[in-house]
Amino acid sequence: MGKPILYGPTYSTYTRSMRMVLAEKGVDYELVDVDMIGGAHHRPDWIQRHPFERVPAFEHNGFAIYETNAIAHYIDDAFPGRRLAHPHIHRRTRDQQIVEVINAYGYKRIIGDIVLRYSFADETKGSDTAAIATAAPAAEHALNAIQNLMLGSDPYLVGRDVSFSDLFLAPIIGYFMQFPEGTRAMTKLSRLSNWWLAMQQRPSFMATAPKM
Repeated sequence: MGKPILYGPTYSTYTRSMRMVLAEKGVDYELVDVDMIGGAHHRPDWIQRHPFERVPAFEHNGFAIYETNAIAHYIDDAFPGRRLAHPHIHRRTRDQQIVEVINAYGYKRIIGDIVLRYSFADETKGSDTAAIATAAPAAEHALNAIQNLMLGSDPYLVGRDVSFSDLFLAPIIGYFMQFPEGTRAMTKLSRLSNWWLAMQQRPSFMATAPKM
């Protein structure tokens, strides 16, 4: 069985999520950087790999995949190791529901509307503090919705061990907690704060810190 290839920049939260999935499964893989800042995702060769000009993409034994949730489930199915998909139908369904909330609402409200406004602030004008302040309640709302979907008193989102939703959310929170809006939001969310403490101790999280 050939070594899988993951395409994407390390600073992408979705690339990091897939790196964490691979790490949790114990899969050796090749990481190929995609220079999105330099516009590599707009080139014809990349559009053939991902027609919507996003990252990451994945390839294994000639089988090419894009879209992170599809990649994550392929890795879980194709390689040995502990299953990331929870065996109980309610917890497995809740896990996927949280992934959908992250993809549809959480990512944009946290990364798009807050983190990127800090990261790509105008050097002369600084961050758009008014826009960030306006965006903060929506980001908190998304995180509160995720906390409300957590099951039981387990340390992870849907159980006693990590599932897909944990690995999708952790890189996003990793960035969010670098800014005051993230700290303020998490202090209001005790269960999610405890989850964040647990996630920071995961070897898969520690081993995939982005290279900026």
